[in-house]
Amino acid sequence: MKVLLIKTVDTLGNPGEVVNVASGYARNYLLPQKLAVLATKGSLKMADTLKAAAIVREKEQNKAAEALAEKLRDITIPFTATADENGQLYGGIGEREIAAALLEKELEIDKKQIILDGHIKNIGEHKVQIKVLGDLVETITVKVEAQA
Repeated sequence: MKVLLIKTVDTLGNPGEVVNVASGYARNYLLPQKLAVLATKGSLKMADTLKAAAIVREKEQNKAAEALAEKLRDITIPFTATADENGQLYGGIGEREIAAALLEKELEIDKKQIILDGHIKNIGEHKVQIKVLGDLVETITVKVEAQA
């Protein structure tokens, strides 16, 4: 089934592109989520408009992402947590806690953008990567200290 993409779909393409997908995928996901419309003569006429709008939107997103990456570049987030005598934390510091700490610094980052192999479970400085947009990844420092 041919559909015209209205929004970017990671596995398919960008707005304004006509793609051929399985009819079930179109009926059950793309159309109800308003990610695409059926590729008819009328909808194909708006393809160029969608492409132009997507290019403008992408430029704006890239500018905003670059500004956010610049703010993140030199950031250090301090945490205090209870730990044993070996420096092992009793709990862990995960994506949710890091996102909340960034929000306190007025940087709105979704926890899904934070790249961690596992929760931070040791005292010390840890480098954490944040996927800002697409391939743009910035590294922040998370400094964990033992609670007195």
